[in-house]
Amino acid sequence: MDSFGGTPHTLTRYDADLNALRTLLMNMGGVAEQHFSDAMAYLLDGDATRGQRAMSQDYEINRLESSIDELAIHIIARYAPTANDLRAIMSVVKAITDLERVGDKSEKLARIAEEIGPIIRTTDFASHLRVMGRIVAGMLHDALDAFIRLDAIAAEEIIRRDTHVNQEYNAVHAILLKYMTENPSAADVSLRILTCIRSIERIGDHCTNIAEYVIFQQKGTDVRHAEIAADKQRTKI
Repeated sequence: MDSFGGTPHTLTRYDADLNALRTLLMNMGGVAEQHFSDAMAYLLDGDATRGQRAMSQDYEINRLESSIDELAIHIIARYAPTANDLRAIMSVVKAITDLERVGDKSEKLARIAEEIGPIIRTTDFASHLRVMGRIVAGMLHDALDAFIRLDAIAAEEIIRRDTHVNQEYNAVHAILLKYMTENPSAADVSLRILTCIRSIERIGDHCTNIAEYVIFQQKGTDVRHAEIAADKQRTKI
């Protein structure tokens, strides 16, 4: 913990509040993981029980997001944390936004499964969606694990893994465009499949964001904008 002026009693409460913030984040992460897993189970395996759960989990994610926001504001206002602790708190605030969006995308997948899941499961695209889903589910779990352990090395590996997701997305997208051209009568199904692969790819992006927050906490460097900064430096040279 950073140096923080206060009595031992105040410091104990500060530590307790920081631990509570991390615990709430992990709870939200666990719900988001389950949400995505349930949505994919409904989409690809027709598990209606898990599908119904996926379409009702958004409330819990939103509730946790609000609780974390309130606690983060309380910690900043009451203790005025600096340096490492402040970066940690801001990283949590940023991470919950990504987790909330994971929930939104998962609900969208479940809604599509409810509407035309049986049709999607008869297409060859189901296997592609399964591959993408498996990669992204692993990224989400590992990003949360790296976040709680502050493991920057693991975070960097997760960021590199997103390249694989993008490659899968581009490959499936190309196949889908060909399919749409050859099967104009299946336009509605094709568009729903496109929404599915875009949603899964975006969840991969949110996992990457969470991994980047780990590096931000450890090094104080916002790697999301590192490429922009490098371009500016090259321009000056």
